[in-house]
Amino acid sequence: MGVLALVLGILGGLCTIMSIITAAEVIPMVFVGFTGIYWLGLAGILLVAAITCLVARGGFE
Repeated sequence: MGVLALVLGILGGLCTIMSIITAAEVIPMVFVGFTGIYWLGLAGILLVAAITCLVARGGFE
């Protein structure tokens, strides 16, 4: 579960960076649906999933 939490945390961080880049309009939006709010919401979900994996791992040890 630790590796899964690491992967989810890294993906959440990358989504946060994409949210900032999209909101600042550093790169033009390729797809209309992928706004800054979309990336920030996805980052939040992934980071909460990473925390859940870490907490669930602690219960078995």
